Amino acid sequence: MASRPRPRGGRTRALPRLVAVVAALAAISIVGSVRAEDPEVAAALGFGGDGGAVDASPVREEYPIATDQTDDAADDDGEEADDGEELRRRLDELERLLYLGGVEHRDAEGALVGMFELASEAPSMEEVIEVTGRGVGGAERLAADARRDLDAARDAIRSAVRLAYDDFNGRAAADELETHAYLTLDRVPGVASGVKIAFDFERADRAGVGYVGRAIARAVGVPGSDPRPNDPTEVPANVAARVADAERLITDAVRSAMNAHEAAVDVSSVSVATPARWAPIAHALFVLAAMAEAGLVPPGAWPVAVRDASPSRWSRDALALAAEMGSREASIASADRVLFGRGAPPETEKGVDCDGAAARLAKIADDVAGDAESAGDFALPREPGRLRDRERDAGWVSAREIEDGDEQILMEEDMAARGVPEAQRHVGYRRLLGRGMERDEAAALREFEAAANRGDELAQFNLGYMHMRGMSVPRNFTEAKRRFEAAAAKDLPAAHNGLGVLAFNGHGGEKNLTAAREHFERGAARGDPDSQFNLASMHAQGLDVPKNETRALELYAGANEAGHWRAPLAIAVAHGTGAGTEPDCAVAAHYFRVFIDERSGWTSEQEDAMGVLDGGDVRAGEVDVGESTTNASPDPWGALVRYALLAEQGCESAAANAGWLLAKRAGYDRDDHVARAIAMLERSVRMGNHESHVDLGNARWDRLRAEGGVAGKSGDPSGFECERCGEFGDAGWLASRGWVDAEDAHDKEGLGLRRVRLDRVVVPPAGLSPEEEIAFHYAEASAAGFAEGTVALAWAHAHGVGVPRNLSMASHMLSHAMHNAVDDEEAIPAFFAWVGVGALRVVDRFVPGVVSRWYAPGSTMPGVARGERGRDSGRAAGHRGGGGHGGGDDAPGIGAGAGEKPVPPRVGSRDPWHPLSRRGVENCILLALAAAWGIVAYARRALNDPGFDQNIVDQMPVGALAGVGAAIAVAAGVSVAVFGG
Repeated sequence: MASRPRPRGGRTRALPRLVAVVAALAAISIVGSVRAEDPEVAAALGFGGDGGAVDASPVREEYPIATDQTDDAADDDGEEADDGEELRRRLDELERLLYLGGVEHRDAEGALVGMFELASEAPSMEEVIEVTGRGVGGAERLAADARRDLDAARDAIRSAVRLAYDDFNGRAAADELETHAYLTLDRVPGVASGVKIAFDFERADRAGVGYVGRAIARAVGVPGSDPRPNDPTEVPANVAARVADAERLITDAVRSAMNAHEAAVDVSSVSVATPARWAPIAHALFVLAAMAEAGLVPPGAWPVAVRDASPSRWSRDALALAAEMGSREASIASADRVLFGRGAPPETEKGVDCDGAAARLAKIADDVAGDAESAGDFALPREPGRLRDRERDAGWVSAREIEDGDEQILMEEDMAARGVPEAQRHVGYRRLLGRGMERDEAAALREFEAAANRGDELAQFNLGYMHMRGMSVPRNFTEAKRRFEAAAAKDLPAAHNGLGVLAFNGHGGEKNLTAAREHFERGAARGDPDSQFNLASMHAQGLDVPKNETRALELYAGANEAGHWRAPLAIAVAHGTGAGTEPDCAVAAHYFRVFIDERSGWTSEQEDAMGVLDGGDVRAGEVDVGESTTNASPDPWGALVRYALLAEQGCESAAANAGWLLAKRAGYDRDDHVARAIAMLERSVRMGNHESHVDLGNARWDRLRAEGGVAGKSGDPSGFECERCGEFGDAGWLASRGWVDAEDAHDKEGLGLRRVRLDRVVVPPAGLSPEEEIAFHYAEASAAGFAEGTVALAWAHAHGVGVPRNLSMASHMLSHAMHNAVDDEEAIPAFFAWVGVGALRVVDRFVPGVVSRWYAPGSTMPGVARGERGRDSGRAAGHRGGGGHGGGDDAPGIGAGAGEKPVPPRVGSRDPWHPLSRRGVENCILLALAAAWGIVAYARRALNDPGFDQNIVDQMPVGALAGVGAAIAVAAGVSVAVFGG
C-alpha cells in the first residue's frame, strides 16, 4: 500500500563483472573486516520520536472499554465454536503446506486443492446477507428504505409549508410549493457514515412562509437557521405539530441514509456476530483470490468448473464474499480493486471509483485506528526492506537488524549495566513495548528511573507518561506533571505536549484550555508531532481559538511529516470532506491507505518474508520473542506468497518485491514468470512507486532477449528537449511523445503532501515497439527524478534501444544523474559511465568509425539469434534506427539494429583497430586493476602500521596513489560503456 514519502535510496543499474570486482576490492581495502561500533546510543527514545508520544487527543480522554456479551443459545455457540476450531486447524495445516512451513514439508499444489475444497464450504452471498444484513443485497434494501424515508420527510415538509401558506394566504399553495424537494441528503466523500443535510426554502421565503423551513432546520439542529426579524414570534400550534412530524421523519431519513451508505461499502454501523466457522473459510477465499490475481495458482489446482469458466471472475467474487464474511484483508483488497479498477468486472468495466473506494477505506481505517488504540500501538513502523535495494548494495542491512538485532541489544544491555543513561532508557523502552525483549513494565520503570536520576530528560518524560497512564504504578497525575515539568525545563518538546494534555483534561488540576494550547504551541514550534496534532485538533474544533480548518490541515501535515501515527487519517478525512481545502478524493484515498499500511503490521510481515527468503535462523510460527528457532533453508516461494498476499491488499513495497522475485524466477519457475513480474510491477507503479519503472524496463528487456530479439523502431531523433532536463529530468522529452504528463514529474505544492494520481500512466502506449516500451519505462523513472532511471535511459541512448543511439545525449543524461543522485551509491556508477561514454566520444571524434565497428550489430538473418554476444555475420545488416556507419558521435544511426543490446563482436586479426579480443581486453584490465589494488592495500598497511618504517612512509608518493585511483575510475568507466551495463 501507499507509504509516507521516503528518501529515495534506490541503487543504480547493476554493473558488469569488471566494475563489481573494482567495487569489491575498494570495499575490502577501505573498510577491512572489522565493523566499528559507535559508542554512543544515538536514537532518542521518547514517546514522540520513537514510539508516539503521550497519545492523548484533545477530544478523547479515555479509550472505549469492551464489555463481554452473553448469547442465550450457549449450546449452539459451543457447537459452532467447535466447528470453527476444526476448520481453523484445517486451514493452518493447509497454510503450512502452502507457504508457512519449511521447504521440506512443501506441497503447494496439494494445499491449494485443499483450500479450494475448504472454500467450497462457504455460504452463498444471499445467506451471508441474511445473517449480516449488509452487502450487495442488504445495501439495496437499505437504499430503498432510505429513499422511502426521504420521500416521507419531504412530504412532511411540504405538508407544513402548505398548511402555513393556507393560513397566511387563505388559499391553496402554488404548484411549485407542492412539488419542491426542500431537502437533500448527500454522501460525504471519504466518510462511510457521513451525511450532509441541505435545505432549500428559497421558494417558501418568496411565498412568505420561509419561517417554517427555519423552524424545521432549528429542530433538526442545522446551524445558521436562527429566526429572521419578520418571522412570527411563535409558530402556530397546527404548524408546529407538522414541524415536529417533519423533524421526526427527517431524523429517520438521515439514519436510513447513514445505514445505506455504510452498507454500500460493505460495512454496518452495528457489529454483527458472524458464525465462527466463517473466519477460516473467508481467509481461505482471500488467499486463493490473492494468489489467483498474482498468477501463482498452477493449472492443476483449479477446480475444473472454475478453470473452464473464468478464474479472474471467480477471484473477484471470492474476494467480495470473503469481505462480506468479515475478512478485513479481503475488505482492504476489495477497496484497492475498486480504487484502481483492477481485477475483474464490474471493477474493470467501471474503471476507477475513487468515491466508493474512499468510503470503504474510511471505515476500515476507523476500525484499524480502534485496534491501534486498544493495543497502544502508536510507533511509526520501519521502512520495509526492498529486494532491489539489497541487490544493489553489498553493505545493505535490514532496519530490523540495525534497530533490534542481537548485537544492538547486547550492546545496549552492556552499556546500561555500566550506568549509561541513554542505554538505560533504550532498554526501558524495549521492556515497555516488548521490542526485542520480553515485555515487562516494572523493569521498564526501573530502567527509566535509573536514567532519570542521571539527568536524562527523555527518561523523565517516559516516567511521566507511565504515571499518567497508570502503567506498572497507580495513576498519579501530580507525579506525571512533576516529571513532565522536569523534562520541559530542559526544553524537551514532548514534555510540553504532556503538560498540555494534563491541562486540557483537567488532570492534576483545573481544566485549562488556554494553558493546554500554549503548551501545545511550544511543543509544535519545536517539532513535536503530538503537539502539532493536538494543536491541529483545537484549531479544527475552535477550542480556545477561532475555528480554522486550513490552519488545522497545515498542522496535521506537519505532524504527518514528523511521524505522528494518526496524522494520515486526519489528513484523509480533511481532504475527503473538504475541511480546510478543496475536496480531493484521490488524496483522501492515498492517506487512508498510508494509515492502513502503517497500522496493519505490513512492515513486520515483509521483514518476515525477507527472512524466509534468506533462510537461516528463523522463528517458528509468528515472530515473537521467546519462540523456538529453526535453521531453515532459503524459501523463495514462501517469501513470494507472503508478498503476494500483501500486494493484493494494496501494499506497494510488497508488490515491488513480489515483482522482483518473479523477474528473477525466484520461487516461481514457470515460463510466464516475466509476464507475471510485469503485471505485479505495474501494480506497484500504479500505487506510486516510480522506481518499479526501472524494474519493468529490465523485465521487458529480459523478455526481449529470451525471445531472441524483436524488430522495432528506434524513435524520433529530434524529440528530446535538452533545455528542459534541469527542470524535471526527461519529462519534456516524454511529453513531446505523449508518453507522460509533465505535471506528473512534480510533487503536490503546499502542505508537504505528495501528488496522488489515480490515472497514472503505467502501461506503454499502444503502437510502441518492444524496444520503445523499454525506453518508455526508463524515461518514466527518469522523469520522476530517480537517478537510476536516468542512468538506464542513458544506457538506452548509448546502445540505441528504443531510442536513436546518441552518445552526446547519453553523456548529458549521465551528468544529470550525477547531480540528481541522493547519495554516493547513485552518483559513483553514473560518474564511471559518464567517463566511459566521454572516452568513447573522444575516440570516435579523432578516429571515426572505431566505436561503430566495436558496436557492430549481430546478424539479423533468419535462424540467427538476434543480440547474441560476439556473433558477426560479416553482412551489412540494415539499421531500422536510421543512419549508418561512420559519422559523428551524435549520428542517430550509429549502433545496433533495433531490438539488440549492442555488444563488441569477436574481432579477427584482419581488423586493424582491435588486435585483441574483447575477453582479452577485459582480462588485461582486470589484471591491471588487481595490481593497482595490491599497491593501494600495501600503502594502507604502511600508513596504518605503527611499526612500519616511517622513512618509507614519508617517501611514499601520495600523488601516485591518487593517479592509481584515477586510472581505476577511467578504466571502470570505459568498461561500463564498452562491455555493456
